[in-house]
Amino acid sequence: MVGETRVTLADTARATAIGVRFGADVMLEIGPSEIGEGILLERADMGERWPLDLWHSSPGPGCSISGGGDAAVHYVEHLMAALWARGVTDCLVRVDGREVPLFDGSVVPLLEMIDAAGVVETDTPIDPLVCGEAITVSDDGRAACALPGSPLSYAYALRYRHRLIGRQFANFQPTRDDFDTTLAPARTFITSEEAEEAQAAGLLAAGSEENAIVVYPDHLSEEPTLENAFARHKLVDMIGDLYLIGRPLEGRFFGFYSGHQQNHELAHALVQWCESLE
Repeated sequence: MVGETRVTLADTARATAIGVRFGADVMLEIGPSEIGEGILLERADMGERWPLDLWHSSPGPGCSISGGGDAAVHYVEHLMAALWARGVTDCLVRVDGREVPLFDGSVVPLLEMIDAAGVVETDTPIDPLVCGEAITVSDDGRAACALPGSPLSYAYALRYRHRLIGRQFANFQPTRDDFDTTLAPARTFITSEEAEEAQAAGLLAAGSEENAIVVYPDHLSEEPTLENAFARHKLVDMIGDLYLIGRPLEGRFFGFYSGHQQNHELAHALVQWCESLE
């Protein structure tokens, strides 16, 4: 969890895996950067580099996307959640393709990469963004909100028409709950109908049951290891999207049937509110 001082990596870790959206093997590399640079993203195959932050990212179909045009990189939210969980504020992320690999659909492989690289804590402070008033964004029955209060907490209410998903609720309080055991193993999920639609739209060239839990009409491809696992995975997405702000947060954050669109809107609203006080 991001603390009050800046943290980078001690070494570089690499992994290669299939990219589910575009169907090509992608090399992911996470390494150190200069303190104060923030999290940087580089397309190693194109020689382009930019900040991996809210201002260079946007919500996309089923994921968050960083960068634009031909250089855009899909599926950055799980990586951001993993960096948040280890308190990393400054690092260089390099990929040689158009997406961050999903691996098994959970954050565990990304945490393992960060742990293999090791973290370096510094004495350089980083100011938190403190939520000082209620902020809500909503759209088409979906909402995300931030409230003042402590300790920091996240909660998510999930509602799905599929009978094997239904309604789920999950909450996470970093000072009380262990990210590695309560959220990190929660895998991406997709219904078989959604998968067929994504394939038809060119958004799922190589996804399989190895990358996500597939929810069929009458069974799951794999039983989740966590209770309310699908809501827990939505919390992972929320944490990762909000960490695009690049600072620790203080407040209480809620998602109600929300997705990446609402997460990004809430992040922008939080920043705009903070800037209005300056």
